[in-house]
Amino acid sequence: MQYRPHRYPTQFPVRLSTPSGPVECTVLDVNTTGARLASAGQLTRGEKVTFQVLNHKAEAVVRWVSGTRAGITFRPHLTDLQVDTLRYRRDKGNYHQHRAGGLHYREMR
Repeated sequence: MQYRPHRYPTQFPVRLSTPSGPVECTVLDVNTTGARLASAGQLTRGEKVTFQVLNHKAEAVVRWVSGTRAGITFRPHLTDLQVDTLRYRRDKGNYHQHRAGGLHYREMR
């Protein structure tokens, strides 16, 4: 049995660049070696994909596809900082925002 490092759950939207064109999907869980994606049914096993994390290109190979889900392996592995970025969804306002009376924290959805 092969050990796989812990994957962190998330809901981070990404736009993959694939040989057949761009694919909008969501990272469901991630670690430095790989990730599980949703809305990725149009990917093909063995396909090479890329996307941007912290202004750096992340490269990966599709390892499996099942329905609308897919698993990818990063080549080379992501840095801890890139994984931390993917763990937090920034597009829904889950961070501090300036409000009329100061800072306000919006709860995770």
